[in-house]
Amino acid sequence: MIRLLTFILMTAVLIICTVWFANHPGTINIVWLGYRFDGSIGMVALALLALTIVLVLCWRGWSIIANSPGWVGRLLGSRRRKKGQQALTMGLLELASGDVRQALKHTRAVDRYLEDDTLTRLLTAQAAELDGNNEAAKRQFEAMLEKPDSAFFGLRGLLQLSLKNNNRKDALDYAERAHRLRPRNPAVIVTLFDLLLTSKRWDRALSLLIDAQKAEVFNEKELTRRRALLITAKAEDAIAAGENAEAVKLLRKALNSADNFTGAAVLLAGLYRDLDQGNKARDVVIHSWRTTPSAALGAIYMDTLSGDALAQVKSVEKLVETNPEHVESHIIMAEAALLADLWGVARTNLEKAMTRKAEARHYRLLADLEMREKQDGAKARDLLIKASHANPDPDWRCGACGAETDRWVVSCPSCHSFGSVEWRSPLRVHPAQNPTATDPQDVHSKAGSFALTQDATIIENTNDGPAPKTDQTQKGTEPAA
Repeated sequence: MIRLLTFILMTAVLIICTVWFANHPGTINIVWLGYRFDGSIGMVALALLALTIVLVLCWRGWSIIANSPGWVGRLLGSRRRKKGQQALTMGLLELASGDVRQALKHTRAVDRYLEDDTLTRLLTAQAAELDGNNEAAKRQFEAMLEKPDSAFFGLRGLLQLSLKNNNRKDALDYAERAHRLRPRNPAVIVTLFDLLLTSKRWDRALSLLIDAQKAEVFNEKELTRRRALLITAKAEDAIAAGENAEAVKLLRKALNSADNFTGAAVLLAGLYRDLDQGNKARDVVIHSWRTTPSAALGAIYMDTLSGDALAQVKSVEKLVETNPEHVESHIIMAEAALLADLWGVARTNLEKAMTRKAEARHYRLLADLEMREKQDGAKARDLLIKASHANPDPDWRCGACGAETDRWVVSCPSCHSFGSVEWRSPLRVHPAQNPTATDPQDVHSKAGSFALTQDATIIENTNDGPAPKTDQTQKGTEPAA
């Protein structure tokens, strides 16, 4: 639109000038170097216009001739870049397909066309790593550290090589340096966090959670859980060093961060029990029982009770009131009732527990009840036989490897997974044919259970909570009745 208006304006000016010269004719006489020129004003103006056009065309032609080397160079450079990018693409594709020889061939083409040693080194290092030549890959990654633009990628490559060689000391150093260059890179944060856990550098891991929160690596729930685990890990070290006051302070901080954290509650209640502070231990158990009851907490609660058996039943009733419908509430009430010879209360609570999930400990308690109430040895023996085939008891187990531990710990003693130990039951494997219960007390409610059928085998999870992965080997697995 602007060009059209400009053209119209110039045309109008030219027409006006032409009309003006036509209405005002005149002559001009020029004498120069012995030559005389006579002409009209219009002819002189036309000659000047033609001369201007010729000069402009000459200037444009000279500009094209003068700038032709740069234009040719840009044309050739564009073709070289295109070939280099094509070679880089093919090299990456060959790496993905596992053809190291072809990848190195394309690497030489990238070096020839793009003249960018960063891309060449990166492609060469990845090809060498794929070929199993870790030393050559390390040299290429170390050379990338010399330039600020490629230093991060060199550190990432060295970090992966160190992890592959199980050299965690060097891996931690590379991860720290990479994190300093890019503090919000999610992959570096996760790797550095795992390495800090392995090195038991709890304070540094806690500070790293701040960067993880800014980078949105973990959600709020996971951040809270990891923060509580790290604080509890510091408390574990304090307990091992005999610093009980510091351990109590840290465990309370962990529970304030995540009030449903069973591990911290068990450690704190057990520490209070060992320090002969039974009231504080019971308060911790009661607070945790509302959300996450477990037999471990119940055992600590029973250890802190004093007085006769009936008084202990009253204390247990106070605990059960916080979560009356949970299986563990029925179990601890039955145990307290057995000690007080309250047979009816014990039997009622055991039957309620078994309607949810019949476990070996239920049959053992029933056998104890039969012996103490009726002195029926035969019935007790049958119940003990059933206990040997029933669902195994829950215990502290690692969700990663399935190993059992005698107490809660932050890291699994077997596979060293962080925060994987929980109060849970193992997986059970039994024939697909469902047995028919002949005993009224042998009630197996399948509601809420998780089962996979494969090759006429049902893999069943006996947990109340979420089922762990079925491909993990669980200890303590027994055949079904």
